Amino acid sequence: MNYIVINLICLLLSFSSIYPDMGEKAYTETVTGETTINGLKIEEHTITAYYRGEEELVKRPYLNATIRFPQILGMKDISVQRKINQGLKDAVTQSLNQENSGKTFKLFHDIVYDRYPFFWYSENEYKILSAENESIGINYDGTIYFGRTDYLQFSDYITFSLIDGERIPFTERFSREKVIQAIEGLKYDWIKGEYIRRYKGSFERYEAEEVEKLSSTVRELEDTADEEGNYFGTACYFAVDRQYAYINLYFDYIGEYAVLKFDLDDLR
Repeated sequence: MNYIVINLICLLLSFSSIYPDMGEKAYTETVTGETTINGLKIEEHTITAYYRGEEELVKRPYLNATIRFPQILGMKDISVQRKINQGLKDAVTQSLNQENSGKTFKLFHDIVYDRYPFFWYSENEYKILSAENESIGINYDGTIYFGRTDYLQFSDYITFSLIDGERIPFTERFSREKVIQAIEGLKYDWIKGEYIRRYKGSFERYEAEEVEKLSSTVRELEDTADEEGNYFGTACYFAVDRQYAYINLYFDYIGEYAVLKFDLDDLR
């Protein structure tokens, strides 16, 4: 009982800090599961939001969101734990619409209570790839429809430090040149993405042009977020499991990306 009360108080405090004057929430956040990995206690949290006007489904405003993300418990340094948990929540909402959780949930409130004329549907799953060596790596995979016609799939790999709570760029684990050498040596698998291999007006794969596109993108990636806190176009989208490294590359716009899978031995 005390555990439930503490969770409710934490959720209320979190909400109040983001929206001190907003009033009633437009979403609910619940704990839907729990696991322990290498001594690290992890809860599964699910945020759900639903609103539909009296008119037909395709009319606006419309909101139907299911957002799943992990939260860590029991760390000795509570400030780092809070930072990681906020980062895990922000990361999934940034995958959904390039905004942090505060701005995303503000939009939900506007749709539900101000009847903001917007159409939003989203759902995601996540997988914890690693929770060791002083870091946690996860994969967010999901779908979003917004504005009725815009459709986006995403698969983002992200690693957080368990020491200071910051996102870790792949350049802290691997040499940028090693990644480029692996790409140029064709030592990668293209496992997901919306970057179409279309050259010379066809869908044929021209190895040289693809490799140049990927390697030049790696060279241009930044190691930190921009001034507005956006991480797309940075080296901060990666994670590893026991055998592979997964690196996200975003191209000209949010819907155009590739997920490359490397054998860890090829990046050492």
